[in-house]
Amino acid sequence: MNTQTTITKTETKNGIIYVRVSSSEQVDGTSLESQERMCREYAARENISVSQVFIEKGESAKTADRTEFLKAISFCSIKKNEISYFIVYKLDRFARNQSDHLTVRETLKKYHTELRSVTEPINESPTGKLMEGILSSFAEFDNSIRTERCVNGMKERIKQGIWVWGAPMGYLRLEKGANLSIDPTYAPYIVMTFENYAKGTYSYESLAKYLTARGCVTRQGRPMTKQLVEKIIKNPIYSGVIRVWDMEYKGKFEPLISEDLFYQCQSGGRKRTSVPHLKENHVFPLRKLAVCQHCNQPMTGSKSTGRKGKKYPYYHHHKQTCDHAKFIPKESFEQMFVEYLQEINPTLNYIKLFKAIVLDIWKNNFKKYDEQNERVRYEMRTLESQRQKVFDMHRDGIYSNTEFLEQKDLISKKIAAKSLLIQKTIDSSFNMDEALTYCLTFVENTAGSWLSYEKDLPKRLRFQKFIFEDIVPFSGEKFGTAKLTPIYSIYQQYLLNPSNVVDPTGLEPATPSLQMRCSTR
Repeated sequence: MNTQTTITKTETKNGIIYVRVSSSEQVDGTSLESQERMCREYAARENISVSQVFIEKGESAKTADRTEFLKAISFCSIKKNEISYFIVYKLDRFARNQSDHLTVRETLKKYHTELRSVTEPINESPTGKLMEGILSSFAEFDNSIRTERCVNGMKERIKQGIWVWGAPMGYLRLEKGANLSIDPTYAPYIVMTFENYAKGTYSYESLAKYLTARGCVTRQGRPMTKQLVEKIIKNPIYSGVIRVWDMEYKGKFEPLISEDLFYQCQSGGRKRTSVPHLKENHVFPLRKLAVCQHCNQPMTGSKSTGRKGKKYPYYHHHKQTCDHAKFIPKESFEQMFVEYLQEINPTLNYIKLFKAIVLDIWKNNFKKYDEQNERVRYEMRTLESQRQKVFDMHRDGIYSNTEFLEQKDLISKKIAAKSLLIQKTIDSSFNMDEALTYCLTFVENTAGSWLSYEKDLPKRLRFQKFIFEDIVPFSGEKFGTAKLTPIYSIYQQYLLNPSNVVDPTGLEPATPSLQMRCSTR
């Protein structure tokens, strides 16, 4: 008599069948059909009425989180179904983890459902329970061995520089088992992501919006998100490095960016600078720039309505409690400002001298830059040697994988930081003389330049910042002495002592021969 038989042939009870294959490749074979057929034959022999068959197609048994498996458990929990037996072809179809096996087994027991295997002698007897425990342990052992072999195989391929998972955005795999190849559709966007983030002017969120606006969407057609941008920025695969399981190897595929650019982005890129928001008011460009020198309150502007409904623009105090508070027509107020601009306007002789000094210092500075660059490059070469020693010590077993990654990242970040100190060398195609001539045309006629921006408020406001470093005091009758930017403040010093032109922030005096050449132009 079969040792699994615990019910009489005359008594019929309900049961369900659960069948599963390990991978999607097996679905088209005969495994599912064979399992179901043998499970049905077993149910017929044991006088079990099959209420339903649950078929799992290509999901692993390493965890209990399987779609059809959960449906089967839920089906057993419904009291009216009266499911007495949960039939599987083999215990490893039920679970390949002993902890999950015992947990689900106890759950079924609460529903008065017993587990039965077609090919293994398990039941509720002491011997059957012992056999079930042994077989479930072997199933877990077999799964662990398979997993270990799989992981070891993956590690060997990683050591060969092959990426063994799905191709990340920017790459594709041309055929199964092949290494990564550059995706011509997404690779330019990946490069754009790193280059823009390195500038330090974008957050993850703003960069995601920037990319989406330029046509970059995910492979599913969704817009870019800040989480995806962060994931891209922090993924070393784009610099040609495979870093997993405390291992790091050089990939045998073409990197999209350099390692220096990658580490620069890990430091957050260059220092971020905020752009001031301009509150536009085309009617009153001097509001907040002009300040009452008596109460130190900024002047503002508004329009008053005349008897016939006509609007008249005025500049006035924010607080009318000042003894010098008054309403000044816009036209009169701005005319006084223009007259002040004419007072501080440099002479042509000074502009020539200033231009010659700047050209001289510009050339000397680039000579200093070259010397500084050479020192920085020497320091970078030294760091490169240190990084190579870290690789050698890892290869010789002196450094563990964790120590190797820590030291390598530390030195790589130092190299990236040094690269930011490299000053751009002089561009032979750039004509500094012509550039200065163009810029100084605005200085030659400061008042005229300011008036020319009447219909372009953003440019007018930027030009005001080009002239003044801070506020402009107003006495009630005229504009007073303001803190000017260097080109204008140096001119004030020049008026006091024409023989000595010195920039308080570092401009050097021109040589006597240079001054003489300028005065004869």
